[in-house]
Amino acid sequence: MRALRRLAALAGSAALLVAGALGLNTARQGSLQPDAGPAPEAAWPGAAPGAVERLSRAVTFPTLSEPRDSPDPAPFHGLQAFIRQAYPAVHAQLEVERVAGLSLLYTWRGADAALPPVVLLGHLDVVPAPQTAGWRHASFGGDVIDGFVWGRGTLDDKGGVLATLEAVELLLAERFRPRRTVYLAFGHDEESSGRGARAIVRRLQGRGVNDLALVLDEGGAILPGALIPGIDRPVALIGIAEKRSIDLELTVRAAGGHSSAPPPETAIGLLSRAIAALEASPPPPRLDGATAATFRHLAPEMPLASRVVFANPWLFGPLVTRVLAATPRTAAIVRTTLAPTVFDAGVRFNVLPALARAVVNAQLLPGDTVETVVDHVRRVIGDERVEIRAEAAPLPAGVGLSGTGTPAFDLLARTVRETYGGSGVLVAPYLTIAAVDARWYAPLTPNVYRFRGMPWEADATERVHGANERVAVEAYLDGIRFVYRLLRNADDL
Repeated sequence: MRALRRLAALAGSAALLVAGALGLNTARQGSLQPDAGPAPEAAWPGAAPGAVERLSRAVTFPTLSEPRDSPDPAPFHGLQAFIRQAYPAVHAQLEVERVAGLSLLYTWRGADAALPPVVLLGHLDVVPAPQTAGWRHASFGGDVIDGFVWGRGTLDDKGGVLATLEAVELLLAERFRPRRTVYLAFGHDEESSGRGARAIVRRLQGRGVNDLALVLDEGGAILPGALIPGIDRPVALIGIAEKRSIDLELTVRAAGGHSSAPPPETAIGLLSRAIAALEASPPPPRLDGATAATFRHLAPEMPLASRVVFANPWLFGPLVTRVLAATPRTAAIVRTTLAPTVFDAGVRFNVLPALARAVVNAQLLPGDTVETVVDHVRRVIGDERVEIRAEAAPLPAGVGLSGTGTPAFDLLARTVRETYGGSGVLVAPYLTIAAVDARWYAPLTPNVYRFRGMPWEADATERVHGANERVAVEAYLDGIRFVYRLLRNADDL
């Protein structure tokens, strides 16, 4: 009995210690949000007349970055001619260069050449949008219906490009001149290879531009708070890191022959079994890096029970990770994902193919490597008859986690507050779940961020690269206002 009482006392003491640690860690959590005071009275003239119609027109140019090595230049030339006509002040007062054939680089000279420049990124190319995929409106129609602009590129990324040009045109009309030089860099093949962005970086480096104050690209947006348990306000997710994309080609070779006498195992059957095995056994999830930073910033804004959970990852981390990994929308921020995207086999209904091929796209969680992913795939498939080849573009030096306590991050957070009014929108760092052109600028600055300053619908991420891509008219106008304020604020960096 004495031993039982002693054990019970020890258990009670341990429980008190755990409870004390939970309470202390929770109490230490202070808000990481920017000052939520009233927005300053900086003039906002409103978007210029015709802004929505200009985005609508830009969508009608099918600027596909495929085929990868030689995209059709005609739609790009048409879009660029339209941009020149639509933004006369930009093209009269900024220096404009064509890079790598179809990419654009604009230089807006600042008053103080000694200040590190700012670079705003975007891309002109889009992915294919077959009308058979279930579009409610023409995929390259640019229709303005029900308060939305519809079509491929409205979100990814012509909306971002044109919002930037609209804001600069407005500032030029006000005779605003930035103190620091501003570059607008619009690649033509972000969706395929990023060669345009790499060429722009090389051009800047060749001119001695090796110290940038800020690089801002697509990759984050303002999402409804309901997507995050315990959050009831919209959240501006600013990407501070991104996943790396690689393609894994799986190939199975077989004897082939007539379909009337099939062998026990066919090339298609073996390859299908391999794909099914990968879907059943994805890489293990983990909660760290940018995703952990997201919840550190949002936890103080949550109800008490949620704050306790997120303030004590030493105890609740595995539970949180399992919950996040349970749904596709959040699984992407805690694990390397594997997605079959291409399956190619067979030429005729009664002929057994001698070769079956599939491509599995992997989006790597920071910390994972090509080698660790290939090892996982090989181990899960467990069949040497499935050949595995990885294709990945080399990463530039310096790619990593951008800071959240930097003047550049604070500038973005403050601009969100000013654009959307006080505490109406929370701000948090974020892991961008797909690779964007921003990564190629890492050798020029540690301040690489990914954020479009406009609100997105809850299902917007499913519309990007999917059917019925669209942007709300009011959201697009807000995006223009965000860039306008950002460029005015950038002088304070």
